[in-house]
Amino acid sequence: MTSIPSRRHTPTFGRRIAQGLILASVYVTSWLAPADARREVLTENDKARLRQIDRINLDVLALTETGPADHAGIASAVAARLKSVGYQVGQDPTQAQDAVLKVKCEEHKTWEGTARSGGDADAPGASSRLWRGPACQFSYRLEGLRSDWRYEVRAALLENPKAGGNAPAADSGAAALALLADRLTTDAFPFLLAAEWGQSARLLAVLDKPETDAAARAKIIGLLGGMFATDAMPALATSLQDQDIDVAKAAAVAIGTIGHEDGIPLLLDVFKNGRPELHQAAAQGLGRLAALHPQADIVPTLLDRLPSAPVPVQTEIVRALATTSDRRSFDPLQKLNRDIQAHHATDRSPEMQALKRALGTALDQVGNTHGADE
Repeated sequence: MTSIPSRRHTPTFGRRIAQGLILASVYVTSWLAPADARREVLTENDKARLRQIDRINLDVLALTETGPADHAGIASAVAARLKSVGYQVGQDPTQAQDAVLKVKCEEHKTWEGTARSGGDADAPGASSRLWRGPACQFSYRLEGLRSDWRYEVRAALLENPKAGGNAPAADSGAAALALLADRLTTDAFPFLLAAEWGQSARLLAVLDKPETDAAARAKIIGLLGGMFATDAMPALATSLQDQDIDVAKAAAVAIGTIGHEDGIPLLLDVFKNGRPELHQAAAQGLGRLAALHPQADIVPTLLDRLPSAPVPVQTEIVRALATTSDRRSFDPLQKLNRDIQAHHATDRSPEMQALKRALGTALDQVGNTHGADE
């Protein structure tokens, strides 16, 4: 009887190529703004039209279990928020307008199927097909321009304590709409619209207002990064020194996302001399800059700090080095990996597990990179 030789499960060239393509797609996708990754490509004329939007007409619909309801509270909340970002807002469709903002608020959101295009299920504020509670759905229309942008604001489900907490109250429709109106007074939808339309100047104006709270500032900074708004660099540099740590962290990541070379000295200074709680965000930002500016002093700085940094910072440094495919990183990464295997092999803490996964990816990425002289 002829024996059949066993198949050896060894890495093949094709497998390495596939791994490289997967990693590349992850890195490229992570640098794209959410809208850019999920929508049809707009022409330069389309983008120019969006940047010029100033007059918005509201088209508001409020629905309860008993039918259409008074939408005045919803419309007032939406209009006030849009005006706070500098838009002119009206509800008369016969008046001049640049865009129509459609807002549909329901006591119980009706079921909806998959979107006509895009794939926003994983985006913040994306419509949830599983949600059946109070919700407002936003979309906009421009004459002659198709828009796939959608956003959803949800409020908590209402319960009737007298009925054991399961049956809706008699005035549940009005109560649900009131809850939604209250949510709209603080929701980030005006900032998302300004970012969608490429209007960084409006976001910067709100960022500069003393009354803008820390949560809103952090949200705006993240959006400016996703827009690659180079005009925001001076404001982001200032935000690195913000007393609120979440705002400062958001600024560090946004500077890296924008990718401008002016961000390199800013983040290197934070990484070397800034508050320790900012080092992880600075490393994340530097990782995004390192791949774009390989001649900068980013990789040596990260390697110098790698052995002594706390585990969460080490993890971010390793991820940053993986984006560069710089061969200088290979030996230090190998050494760190050996040290971890020797002293932390049984450590199952989330922080150590994250570091081990990052090292595995980085060693595979850097180890399969060939220099120009090879």
